Amino acid sequence: MKKGIYILIALLGLFTSCSQNVLEIPQKSVDDLDAYIAAADEDAVMKLTASIYYGIHNFYNRPWFLVANEITGDNYTGGSDIADHPYHVQFSTHAITADNGQLQESWNNLYNLIYRCNLIIDKLEGSEAYKQRAIAEAKACRAYAFYNLVMQWGNVPLVDHLLDPDEYEMANTPKEQVWAKVEQDLTEAAAVLPSKSGKNGQKAIGGRWTKEACLGFLAKAQLAQKKYAEASANLKKVIDSGLYELIPDYGKIMRLAGDYCNEYLFELDFHANNRTEAAAIRNDYYNYNGLRPSLINHPDELWNNSWGFLNVTKAFAIEAIAHDGNGPRRMANVVTYDEFIKNKATGDEGAIFTYTKRTPGINPANNWYGSDGYARLKGLTYTADKDPGNITESYAFSNANIPILRYADILLMYAECAANGAGDKALGLQYLNEVRARAGLAPAPALDMDNAEYGIKAERRFEFFFENAERWYDLLRWGDFVKEMGRILDKYGVGRYYPLMYADSKPGAWHVEYPYVIEWQKVDEHHTLLPIPYNELVNNKNLVQNPGY
Repeated sequence: MKKGIYILIALLGLFTSCSQNVLEIPQKSVDDLDAYIAAADEDAVMKLTASIYYGIHNFYNRPWFLVANEITGDNYTGGSDIADHPYHVQFSTHAITADNGQLQESWNNLYNLIYRCNLIIDKLEGSEAYKQRAIAEAKACRAYAFYNLVMQWGNVPLVDHLLDPDEYEMANTPKEQVWAKVEQDLTEAAAVLPSKSGKNGQKAIGGRWTKEACLGFLAKAQLAQKKYAEASANLKKVIDSGLYELIPDYGKIMRLAGDYCNEYLFELDFHANNRTEAAAIRNDYYNYNGLRPSLINHPDELWNNSWGFLNVTKAFAIEAIAHDGNGPRRMANVVTYDEFIKNKATGDEGAIFTYTKRTPGINPANNWYGSDGYARLKGLTYTADKDPGNITESYAFSNANIPILRYADILLMYAECAANGAGDKALGLQYLNEVRARAGLAPAPALDMDNAEYGIKAERRFEFFFENAERWYDLLRWGDFVKEMGRILDKYGVGRYYPLMYADSKPGAWHVEYPYVIEWQKVDEHHTLLPIPYNELVNNKNLVQNPGY
């Protein structure tokens, strides 16, 4: 597993949704899947296990991370211009329709992952430790899939086994039942999976679930249901294990230097030596997220062939600066235009990057679409992290792993539980202040959810910027999504206007206009769930659409 990702395309004739029929036509030179699993030795089980981790990669890689970071108003869709990926503009304007292709792809990828997990859980037999571990990992991955499904769609079909033909058209399952299965799967997985050997033991395990990762994710699912006592108990088990700690340098998060660090509980492993079929798991994540060199004179330290999506909005940038000041977390997340164009080559104080080609006083080469005059630094494609053995120059990889669950999340979730009456309040405040100290902030005087200066909600927003769907899911579970989207729309125009930063911008005098007024919807309660994809409703008469779509 640590030495190679094996993609079982020939063996896995996978569902693309829970409602699609599958023609079981025998193929020459292709093994029967049941026979393959029944006869699986340790090497074959490893390949099956790798296929479920590939399923998480496939879901996360595209388009989900784009959707997750567009929908909250912290990032514009971006790209080259207003016509680039119009499906994604729907998410940032909340004008989402059931026929959105990116919506369908996310749904497909999650049920595809669930199918892979069910194959292992239902078909793999034997008491050998490696088989029991594979089943436990499949349960954890299945729980991850259902967690994302229920957070985004609410009542979704609970496909917790391999379906018989008469079950293909499953109805919506009440989300309480889906949550119960998520908790069951993670509890059972945690009972089987190993802990890492010590604080520096994650590299030996790689990007695989551990006991503590399952407990931490179980607590995340429980917190989404406001089960504060249960979540607090599981978080304390992770903390008391002594296996994790905050890394001193926040800037290493989502960089190669942070891989397998003491803070990551679960991460997507993007290392080149863990791929044997690189083209099958192309790393779109870093292609999309990097700055677009055709729109700006590019810093030397960044890969110069990225696509310019997900530029940070002024709503996030202004409020991050107000909250974090010039601390290390803010400077690793987002910078102003003036800070961005400082040049190490000319000795500018506080410069982050080196520019070898730059017109004096003017940084962008062309008009910079989707920029208010601020630049996101977190999650960029750094040349130093890039896989030198890329497939093609257009689809090069970054070797930097993507954290799915960090110890900072464990600490802040415990603080949230304590603030809601479950857990030790003194410890909760201590853990909150550990996270704040690394960000260069003064200690919070008390536990509070809503305080703009030191509240837990604000801390989570700036700590987990551009990671997973943390901001989106936090707003949903707090019941704040409608209110917050209305606030940034009214205050900043985010969701209604798309900016254009002109090439004549100079330090201290940014030239930003808002020429694109686009179709938008004022967010109301129906936006707290996504529409079930149109094709699912056509293919499955038992599915019911979410309200308002």
